[in-house]
Amino acid sequence: MKNHSISSAKDEGLIESKHMQIVESACKLFFTQGFHPTSIREIAEACNMSMGQLYHYISSKDDVLYLVHKHFHKISDEFIRKQNLDKCVSPTEKLIVFVKANLRFVYQNRKLIQFISTETKYLQKDYLKEVLKMEKDSTIRKYHELLIEVNKERPLKADLEVLASMLAYTVAFEALKGWTVSEKSIEEINNVVLDFVLKGVGLSDLVAKS
Repeated sequence: MKNHSISSAKDEGLIESKHMQIVESACKLFFTQGFHPTSIREIAEACNMSMGQLYHYISSKDDVLYLVHKHFHKISDEFIRKQNLDKCVSPTEKLIVFVKANLRFVYQNRKLIQFISTETKYLQKDYLKEVLKMEKDSTIRKYHELLIEVNKERPLKADLEVLASMLAYTVAFEALKGWTVSEKSIEEINNVVLDFVLKGVGLSDLVAKS
C-alpha cells in the first residue's frame, strides 16, 4: 500500500507528518477505550482536525489501524538500526545484541504491541495481507538472516525459517503474556527469555556469558 491509496493529498512529506499525527493521537484513544468503541469523530478531535481535514488523509478507521502497523515497523526498524549490529565481532554476538535490543523495544512499546496483537484480525483482507508481509519482511526476516550467519559459524540443526518466526514471537513475551508473571521484574523476565532463546537455538554454552 502506498500513501496515495489512503490520502488524497499530494505532498508526501505532509502526508507522512499528518499520518504520524493521526497515529499518535488515535493510539492514545485506542489504548484506553479500544479500537471499535473509538469513533472516527473522536480521532479527528484528538488530532485537532475537522472531519473534512481528517478524511483528506485517510478514508476510514481501517486506514488508521493499517497506519498503526506501519508506524510500529518503522520505529522498530529505526530502533534496531541504532544498535550498530555491524560492530559485533561474531554472528552469535550479533544475535545476542539483536535479541537484547528487541527485548528492550518490546518493553518500551508493550501497549502498542498488545494493541496490534488483539486488533490485527479486524483489518480488511487487503490490509491484513500487507501487514503480515510487513511482519515477515521486518523482524522475522532479520532473525532469519542472523540465524543463517550463526549457522555458518556453528550448525544449529533446525529449520531456520521456522526458528526465526518462533524467536520473533518469544521475544515479545513480556508484552503478550507478561501479565502472568507480573510479580517479576522486567530484568528477571528478559534474562529468562534470553536464556530460553539461546538454549532453543542450540547456543546453551553462551547462556552464562550473555
